[in-house]
Amino acid sequence: MRQNVLKIYLDDHEWNHVVEMAASVSMPLSGFARTFLVTQRPPRPKASGVTVEAVAALNRCGALLNQLARVANSSQTLSQAEIRKVTAARERLLAIAEQLTGDRT
Repeated sequence: MRQNVLKIYLDDHEWNHVVEMAASVSMPLSGFARTFLVTQRPPRPKASGVTVEAVAALNRCGALLNQLARVANSSQTLSQAEIRKVTAARERLLAIAEQLTGDRT
């Protein structure tokens, strides 16, 4: 748990510059500043060609698959409805992967 605080003062130009740098790599300001200070270089985007919507969709699919895995592990079976959900999530993941592949070329 982070307990230490570093307080700095910036003028408007400096503030706007740091905010823009953090936004350019889609990071919260605190995480950007922490990474920059610790590594002594600006963070790079975690993945290129990946849209925010694609990441959100992948997160939703991953959460659904985790829920279904918990059900399967606890009951040792999946209902037909649950199998349909897994299949739909798989199809959605494949569609997203195909779109991302197209974005990178």
